[in-house]
Amino acid sequence: MEETEIGEVGVDKQAEAAHEKAREERHRAPWLRGLAVSTACLAVIAAVASLKSGRCANEALLKQSRATDQWAYYQAKGNKAATKTSELEILTELHAAPERLDIIRRDIQKYGREQDEIRAEADHLQAESREDLTKHEWFALTVTLLQVSIGLSAIGALLENRKIWLGSLATGGVATVIFVARWILS
Repeated sequence: MEETEIGEVGVDKQAEAAHEKAREERHRAPWLRGLAVSTACLAVIAAVASLKSGRCANEALLKQSRATDQWAYYQAKGNKAATKTSELEILTELHAAPERLDIIRRDIQKYGREQDEIRAEADHLQAESREDLTKHEWFALTVTLLQVSIGLSAIGALLENRKIWLGSLATGGVATVIFVARWILS
């Protein structure tokens, strides 16, 4: 008989423990659902920020490449001007016709003006490239902060620690503010 009573007491205790666990789960479930939803939202923002970061990096590289092309064009015009200057010096020493010398002088001036225009375009492209690179760096920082936030959420879930999750929300909130501000500014 003692065995039956002990068994019944054990079952009662197990049932009571199960009911207590169910009550705990009911209270814990809302924040764990919030953790899952917030983590998914942070992942979506991170994906969009990553795309923006990549796009800005590509734009920076494209504009830097175009600026490099402009600088090569600038040097080509400089080489033509130097060749014409040498030609002018030689023909001046040979007492060439003044009309011929005037044509060469105009060509040298034309190359100088073209170089000024090319330099302005190259400088403009380099400035835009730097701006795009800065945007890329901000979006990359946002992605990093969001990844840290997602990692903290995972740790919070594994440890069932609400404070860690709240820390992840704070980090994700900062990252989201940076992301939105940079998106508006770009």
